[in-house]
Amino acid sequence: MRFITSGLLLLLCSCVTGTAPGFRLSSPSFAAGGVLPDSVVLNGLDCHGANRSPALRWSGAPAGTRSYALILDDYEARGGDGFIHWVAYDIPATATELPENAGAGEPDLAGGGKNAYDDFLRRRYDGPCPPEGSPHKYRFTLYALDLPSIDDAGTPMTWRKLRFIIRGHVLGQASLMGLRGH
Repeated sequence: MRFITSGLLLLLCSCVTGTAPGFRLSSPSFAAGGVLPDSVVLNGLDCHGANRSPALRWSGAPAGTRSYALILDDYEARGGDGFIHWVAYDIPATATELPENAGAGEPDLAGGGKNAYDDFLRRRYDGPCPPEGSPHKYRFTLYALDLPSIDDAGTPMTWRKLRFIIRGHVLGQASLMGLRGH
């Protein structure tokens, strides 16, 4: 299982076809490397947050971007096997932000795009709920794609399926990391 999540990131990173040094991802909800706000915490298991996806903003997308995909992962979860909390795709190329709570709808994403199945087996945002101990690192990664849309006919879209579809179509990526403890 460790290979699957680590392999996802390696696979996606290795298939970037161009560089985008000015491609940046940020959030008005938290600073890069800072603590994620209570509002993003899962409302389930033994956590009692609002489970609202944070607002995200980006700039400097590579030329030729036709859509975006987004993955939120806790890559240190489950002993390093990782855990996927949110997957969105078909985000329009004209978008430069996702509003707070954009990931609440199943399966559609507020503002355009779609949610894919995460590791909770739901098509929506599912926030952090780490075990007690040191804070976990939650990484939001936005992929600029040369695909105008992704065909999700047939089997349901999961992050595993998405990684294969976008292979060779990633023009650039931008990441933002936040911390959350319990």
